[in-house]
Amino acid sequence: MTQKINLKALERKAWTSNFQDGIADIGIGLMFVLASICMIFSDIRFYLYLLYLIPVLLIVLAKKFITIPRMGFVKYSRERNRKRYILYSVMTISIVIFLLITVLAKKSLFPGVTSGAVVVSTIVFIICISIAFFLNFNRMYVYAFLITASFILSEIIIAKTGVISSGGYAYLIPSVVMIALGIVYLYKFLRKYPLPAEGVENDEN
Repeated sequence: MTQKINLKALERKAWTSNFQDGIADIGIGLMFVLASICMIFSDIRFYLYLLYLIPVLLIVLAKKFITIPRMGFVKYSRERNRKRYILYSVMTISIVIFLLITVLAKKSLFPGVTSGAVVVSTIVFIICISIAFFLNFNRMYVYAFLITASFILSEIIIAKTGVISSGGYAYLIPSVVMIALGIVYLYKFLRKYPLPAEGVENDEN
């Protein structure tokens, strides 16, 4: 029984350590930079949507070439993997919602801070909280408030200026915070976990 508890504790520690590298922070921050760009350059936004693949590829490649060589590859339990699959679904839905928000904003369905904007803000907040919960990504709880606040600020700016693209600048607030913190965490991670000596394997089962 004690061994089972210890294994769960070790697994949780290994899972949580995935966010020590700051790569997720940088990737999510870049998504909001792209959301801002799509709103600012709304006339060509459909050509810019493919750029959302860049943060995803960045996270995958950075994990493969930066994190795994230093931390090793951990095989998680079915329960933990199930949470990860749920997270992937949540992330996919969040990206779709970001795209929908951009399209709806262009059509001016939310000219002010209306009930529609409140509903979307709530959805965005729930998505961020879900990511934090399922991944044990504690910083995401703080990001949830920043992201939701940026969306509300965007709606206020659009309502006051009457210019849809002006609201895009609000998304730069959470993106700058996340990217900056991500870089700090990445720097600390590289200092704390240098590459193992050649020929030494760092693989955990």
